[in-house]
Amino acid sequence: MNDINITEAARNNAFSRRTLLRTSGITLTAGVLLAACSKKISTGSLPRIGESPTTTMMPEGLVTDEVLLRTAMSVEYNAIDTYATVIDAKIFTSGTNNILKRFSEDHASHADALSGLIKQLNGSPYNKANPNVTSLYINPALELVTASDDPVTDALVLAHALETLAAETYQAFVVMLADPALRSAAMSIADQEARHTVVLAQAIRPGLAGLIPGTNESGKPLVAAIPSAFGSLSTIPIAVGKPNESGNKTTLVLETPSLNSFIYDYID
Repeated sequence: MNDINITEAARNNAFSRRTLLRTSGITLTAGVLLAACSKKISTGSLPRIGESPTTTMMPEGLVTDEVLLRTAMSVEYNAIDTYATVIDAKIFTSGTNNILKRFSEDHASHADALSGLIKQLNGSPYNKANPNVTSLYINPALELVTASDDPVTDALVLAHALETLAAETYQAFVVMLADPALRSAAMSIADQEARHTVVLAQAIRPGLAGLIPGTNESGKPLVAAIPSAFGSLSTIPIAVGKPNESGNKTTLVLETPSLNSFIYDYID
């Protein structure tokens, strides 16, 4: 009986010694690893997993005459590109397509005139559509137009909105341009854009009914050749696309380019 007790005690002592040795070894190893890691951490810094991304600051954007003209030029290309897309989609008859082609020629002429003015300022012309206007307004609108039950009317509504947007852009920029000669040029181009809106308004609402503002059965404003407020710089709402269960089309709101949509001189 005593032998058994002694043997169990010895076994317990042996287990305890093995546990102690193993524990000591783990502790020692952990200490070595911590010491090694501590050498890689610079004084005063916190450890992290992976590399933190670097932050690239945007260049400072100064709103100059060149920037305003480049932005206006981009809006001209917004109209040119949109009309090309609509014509390729074969939404209109040849007669309406010819009108859009004529408008596109006018926009191209405006862009060329702006290009010359920008070069006189030793700037670089911007021969592309405004990316923010395209992504925020035009692309969503074109998707709704192509899926519409009445793509002809909706495409005309979109065209009218683009011409209004172009006219309002120049009107907004007139007071921002420093050079009086550039203000005069902007007003001349705005006048031609406004003429486009009159033609399109009459195409959407022919006759006397389309001359003055009105509202539909839901109380929403209708397109008019002669708007109630001349030179308005308000937002431009349009209702396009397939009607929902309530009979209402999707409403999009267009706005003239602002600080986040200007084509600064560091943008290619």
